[in-house]
Amino acid sequence: MLTYIQILQLLSFTFLMSLGQILFKKTALSLSLSISSSNSLGLFEGLIKALSVPWLYLALCVYALATVFWLYLLQRIPLSLAYPFSAFSMVIVPIAAVLIFGERLTWSCGVGVLFITIGIFIIAR
Repeated sequence: MLTYIQILQLLSFTFLMSLGQILFKKTALSLSLSISSSNSLGLFEGLIKALSVPWLYLALCVYALATVFWLYLLQRIPLSLAYPFSAFSMVIVPIAAVLIFGERLTWSCGVGVLFITIGIFIIAR
């Protein structure tokens, strides 16, 4: 059984991972804005161009922090209990994408988000 502190720690980890995804999207949008709509960057060109986008470095720092925090958590919580909480990022990221980027949430995505949330609540009990 997870304690309330452990649940909060796992949710904090999930928020860090979600923040990293949002920052990666900001990086991708910055890259899209820097090229014409008729052109697209190849893998190598995109990588080189991404190195000039500050959002990328912030995203990598957030992911590094999340990784260190995850190692801390795994020392104290069984992986079988901790790992399902990472799925909660599949709830946070789509909602954040709607709120921050104006993306649309499909009906099927909404149902999936509901099932993920229910599953996490069951595991946390």
